[in-house]
Amino acid sequence: MQRSGSVSVQEEPWQSASASVSNLSSGHNPNFDEEAPRSAFSIVEPPADLSTLTTHLTGHGTDDAFPDGGLRSWSVVVGSFFLLMSTFGVMNTTGILQNYFASHQLSNYSPSAVGWIPGLFTFFGLSLSVQVGPMFDRYGPTYILMAGTACYITGLLLLAESHLYWHFVLTLGVLSGTGTAFLSTVALASVPQWFDRKAGLAIGISMAGAGLGGVVFPFMLRSGFTRLGYKWTIRLLAFVVLVMCMVGISLVRARLPKGRSKSTVNLRSLQDARFTWLTLGIFGLELEVFAGLGLYPTYVVMQGFSTNDSVVLLAVLNVASTIGRLVAGGVADRYGRINTQTALIAVGAFAVFVVWLPFGSTLAGLYAFSAIFGLASGSFLSLAPACIGQISKASEVGGRFGLTYSIVSFATLICIPIGGEMLDKVGKRAMVAYLGSVLIVALGMFVMARWACLSYRWRWHAKI
Repeated sequence: MQRSGSVSVQEEPWQSASASVSNLSSGHNPNFDEEAPRSAFSIVEPPADLSTLTTHLTGHGTDDAFPDGGLRSWSVVVGSFFLLMSTFGVMNTTGILQNYFASHQLSNYSPSAVGWIPGLFTFFGLSLSVQVGPMFDRYGPTYILMAGTACYITGLLLLAESHLYWHFVLTLGVLSGTGTAFLSTVALASVPQWFDRKAGLAIGISMAGAGLGGVVFPFMLRSGFTRLGYKWTIRLLAFVVLVMCMVGISLVRARLPKGRSKSTVNLRSLQDARFTWLTLGIFGLELEVFAGLGLYPTYVVMQGFSTNDSVVLLAVLNVASTIGRLVAGGVADRYGRINTQTALIAVGAFAVFVVWLPFGSTLAGLYAFSAIFGLASGSFLSLAPACIGQISKASEVGGRFGLTYSIVSFATLICIPIGGEMLDKVGKRAMVAYLGSVLIVALGMFVMARWACLSYRWRWHAKI
């Protein structure tokens, strides 16, 4: 990367830009007349005496002229909020379902065997996004959301009738998981089409739905299992999910014209080092988060506390997570999304090794961990789409989301069975240490992504 004047612009694939400060401020860059960059985001590095910032350069096209507000844009955020509450919110509650299955219908199976059911649910919910993302880019959201709702609700209604192991695998794992893939991918990919400068805040608000679902659904399931019984509780869950999906269908719209996007399942995106490091980092985050959420209620019960304590602790974690998502989005827009994500991953690792590992046998320690880790982990899932959107053209966001989460889905498939096996064979402390170590690895991946954004030249104060 070469410097010209007082500013250097880093583009993909790391070509030099001969823009001056005045050219950048007026929105003109001569290099765009020759070849538009593949990435709509570039890193602007002013002289050392100026604060660095991330600037969005759009070239000639109008696709990247983000509204960044207005009724239509915020309606999409509200619709995405309800879609993610109905999908990721239930994923955040799979620990309650797993614990119920293991103590009732599937009591003859080991925790690791039962863990494959929510693992498959999350796996299908993410892996199929590699196809759903390009479909969204090309055809828009409405029919995809309708198909996803039909699959999801049908799976939940059949889940209410399940009593054999393979019933749970097919209804919750495969059918409902497929439905959530359609719904969550559209919800995640739609918001970045409407927001640029406020993308972190907008995605944080929409992802807060997942945290709120993780608060509401555990209490609803716990109370329902006691008062209504298993079948009617799952049917009630299906009805609540249906209402949320209908709200999402009515509000979520694509900004780009249908059929205009050329996004496909393109493995060449992995040639972008920034995208590759982010994908690996998100893989580690999902591996830790879904294993933790899935096994946390079981861990609490194994420590000698009541099932009610496990529900309350999971709710505290999700309440803190919801707050964390809302706060992290605004902070990320101001100080940089990758910067904010990296810092919060470090806080999450601190919570695991300094609070959970030494004090996990006390109720006070578990409450402290739930609050601290919840605040930090709220960003793990909510800022990940913003980080990907930051290095992608608007018309490519759906395809890149799909590729990332299809890779990440393998983490969600294996995380709960691996953690359950560790609980059985090597004990609770070893499992906690393993989850913390995964966070440390994910932290390293995000540090590498930040370094790649700076063309492998470290800048402490760069807004990335």
